[in-house]
Amino acid sequence: MEQVWKALSDKTRREILDLLREKERTTGELSGYFKNLTRYGVMKHLSILHKANLVIIKREGKNRWNYINPLPIQEIYERWVKKYEAGWSSYLIQFKNNMEKTEMEKIKFTVAVRISKPLPEVFKAFTDNEIITKYFVTSASAPIKAAGDKITWSWGEHKSEITVTEFEENKKVVFTWPGFKVNYDINVTFIFEEVEGKTRVSVTEEGYKNDEDGINSSFMNNAGWKEMLLSLKAWVMHNVDLRK
Repeated sequence: MEQVWKALSDKTRREILDLLREKERTTGELSGYFKNLTRYGVMKHLSILHKANLVIIKREGKNRWNYINPLPIQEIYERWVKKYEAGWSSYLIQFKNNMEKTEMEKIKFTVAVRISKPLPEVFKAFTDNEIITKYFVTSASAPIKAAGDKITWSWGEHKSEITVTEFEENKKVVFTWPGFKVNYDINVTFIFEEVEGKTRVSVTEEGYKNDEDGINSSFMNNAGWKEMLLSLKAWVMHNVDLRK
């Protein structure tokens, strides 16, 4: 939490986050907005934001793409604001502009969290059908083990089937599942990485159409995955079920 406060204390870093709220940008693009800073200076600010988990970095060829991660700010809100301001909705901290419109007019978003536990332990907590019921679903028909698995997740009377398309032990799980209140499937990618002795879990969901239903559905799932990651963190680190 201290790293987040430090990162947010600088005006330039807040301006970088404002730019990333609009859309993801390459490091070169961001450098163009700050005429009084060198590219190296911008990269130093991005490094601080990255260490605070406020920015997610993905490399594609020669480009380094930077995405905003609103989850740490949500954690600040949940800890320091929500309990003092009865009636506030957690959706006040949603960053709708974290969604990406591609040339195919699809919507995409990424959220992430860092967990102070070994990567294999975190990976197992997500893929094991018994453990995942401790913090996320009420039942899971089977563990996630390989591409091609079809697994039913349940939340009480509500059910959804996921179809695993990629599986790399302790690295990646990719699956498709029905979009929320839309009549097409959505792609979900979980990435597990070790970063500075911690496990970073990122969730990227994409495939929503850029229409009213798609925007509403992606907005709800953006909130849902952030709550899921916070719940995963609480369970793995403290054996606490946030649903109770």
